Amino acid sequence: MALDAFGRLVFLYLACAKLVSAQYTIPDVTIQALKPKGIRVSIPDSRGVSLFVFQGNLNKEIGSNDVGVIAGEVTNPMDGLWMYEDLDLQLKVGDVIYYYVFVSNDGKGYVKDRLTFTVRVLEDPISTGPNDCAPTQTRVRNGQACAGKIIFEEKFDYLREDVWQIEQYIPDEPDYPFVSYQRPFNVPTVSVQGGYLRIEPKLQQNIPGFSNSSIEMGSLDLFSGCTATSTKCRTEAWGASILPPIVSGKLTSKAFAFTYGVVEIRAKLPQGDWLYPDILLESFLKKYGSLNYASGVLRVAGARGNGQLSVGTADFGNKLLFGGVLMDAKCRDILLRNKTSSRPWGDDYHIYAVRWTPDEITLLVDGEEWTRITPSSNSLKDLFSTSCDIPRSVLATGSKLAPFDDHFVLSLGVAAGGITEFPDGVTSAGKPKPWQNTSRKASLRFWQDIASWIETWRQPALLVDYVTVRAL
Repeated sequence: MALDAFGRLVFLYLACAKLVSAQYTIPDVTIQALKPKGIRVSIPDSRGVSLFVFQGNLNKEIGSNDVGVIAGEVTNPMDGLWMYEDLDLQLKVGDVIYYYVFVSNDGKGYVKDRLTFTVRVLEDPISTGPNDCAPTQTRVRNGQACAGKIIFEEKFDYLREDVWQIEQYIPDEPDYPFVSYQRPFNVPTVSVQGGYLRIEPKLQQNIPGFSNSSIEMGSLDLFSGCTATSTKCRTEAWGASILPPIVSGKLTSKAFAFTYGVVEIRAKLPQGDWLYPDILLESFLKKYGSLNYASGVLRVAGARGNGQLSVGTADFGNKLLFGGVLMDAKCRDILLRNKTSSRPWGDDYHIYAVRWTPDEITLLVDGEEWTRITPSSNSLKDLFSTSCDIPRSVLATGSKLAPFDDHFVLSLGVAAGGITEFPDGVTSAGKPKPWQNTSRKASLRFWQDIASWIETWRQPALLVDYVTVRAL
């Protein structure tokens, strides 16, 4: 392509880019000055990227619509990178490259401009190539991690059961959600459609083959295909204790577990009264204990599905994003952080991310950092109230980030109700929550109020576009 024609193309891209809202965030650009001469520019690959354009000037500023003397257009990634090279460019220490980049993602244009790079050292092009494995703090179970490289990627072209375990069991402590995780034959709760993972809750009474007389009587047997301990594979309705009225889905990464890294999940959250997504990192081997949150749970993102959920003026509904570390059920409200949006988080796809290092945990949404959890010089516990019942095993061993210093797995699911996610005293669209968290009849009261909440389940599914994990 001729340079002037290339410039006109970039100008049109830039003009279009200003018309779209930012759903994709251009990652940090890596520039290497090579010896004896040359330049290498790259960004990590991610789902939806179809074009990477670099425009730069040497020791001279560049306008956001200008064509630079260093110009490249890349239409295909290589080894997980969108990379442009010019091995004829002569650079020296002290040179400054003024540049901007354009990326096309899912048919939309995105620009990152007014950037600079100062040459500090000339690097060997062989030792710094895309196949080089630089050391990293990230650890992978039964695998190797290289700095900045993707260690896990799922684009959901189909449901890979060699990668994901589709859970089947009845969850209990500490949340006791009003669901069972199943994979019914004719009514899938977990599916892949058009390149998206779909996890959608259903009513147990509508599942084909459910032969019991009702939710309030009978039994639920999940032993065939159960993925948990035997105590979570079967239950019977008795008195105030009914069968879980909701059937939902949950996926857990089967073989992949890691310690430290950057996780990105592009997803649309479910909406509907008393629903909430589970987008989690969970301990793989439960190093610090198996009960409650003893070994830690990291909630990457969550939003309650109710459109209007409040206590007084406090909003707990679908405009409130929450996430963070969980080490104790009693003080979860102290541990979790939140961020408010002007629109429901389930209205659009967003990129929910966590950067997990040995020193801190940072949560981001659409590239914007919204909370950072940094322990004191002693331990993570010192950040939180002494009312948290942190297990002694966490305090006695491990790093200052314990229990978040062990291998964790990815977990994706949808739950409903329960005794921790929805505080007592909240009202939904002006109506009191139908159950009390301390009551034996909590699930029954929820079920008896079905006429109020089922009509709000117009978008009850969690939709996931992609999941990536990158080494530090």
